Amino acid sequence: MSRPEITAIALLAVIGSGCFEQVDRQWFSQMKEQPAIQALEPRSPALEEGLWTPTSELGDGPLVGPWVPPENTVPAGGITPRIRPDNPMAANPMHSPEARALRNPIAPTPASLARGEKLYGVHCAVCHASDGMASPVEAPVAGRLAAAGAPPFPLASVPAYEDGMLYTKIRYGKPMMPAYPQISSDDRWHIVNYLRVLFPRS
Repeated sequence: MSRPEITAIALLAVIGSGCFEQVDRQWFSQMKEQPAIQALEPRSPALEEGLWTPTSELGDGPLVGPWVPPENTVPAGGITPRIRPDNPMAANPMHSPEARALRNPIAPTPASLARGEKLYGVHCAVCHASDGMASPVEAPVAGRLAAAGAPPFPLASVPAYEDGMLYTKIRYGKPMMPAYPQISSDDRWHIVNYLRVLFPRS
């Protein structure tokens, strides 16, 4: 048998060894059999009390509320500081002098607009719809929020605001709109640039 043939057989043996169970499941449960936990998913007593096994049902017993991050954990990359309640900006950040003074550092290039459109589709369209008009038909979440007394408003007022005001609204939110600190600074500006395309100034 030639050396290339021996090498090929050895490689196949190594690769193939990863395709079967490494440890008998009678000794240890397999990692692939553990429950998949989603953010804010209701907890099951079987999981809460460490009683889960590969044959148990996650839904056994009453649910005990959503999973929450362990105390003092911080997302990778840190947390964008939020406005303290005693800050004068807290009541309505986008109308603060600081927001009005912000200047958009990113030119509305085709690349910026494409990025902004993509991000708008991820973070904004769910409530405001793809055209910014918050139609409950296109954005069902808008209908549910409206039924709860907090309807998303159409973005037709965008031309009346300065770029810095829109940026601040995305970062800190406003009454009845959540903040989006998880969107990076540059990406907020890309969204602002795209909003100028959706609702151009006359």
